[in-house]
Amino acid sequence: MLGSVGKVGLTILLLVASIGPVIAMIWFAWWFLRAGKRYDERERAARAKSTRGRPPV
Repeated sequence: MLGSVGKVGLTILLLVASIGPVIAMIWFAWWFLRAGKRYDERERAARAKSTRGRPPV
């Protein structure tokens, strides 16, 4: 099957196969860090909300 694609098609296929996982890893790291940032902001807001009515100790 790969022989019928031609030299240019094979080059493009190999290029996509080598760059694709790198792009996927970068996207996953961005997504993971964004989710962590959202979690931290939510936790910080909950902490601020729970200590709003109490006097400092």
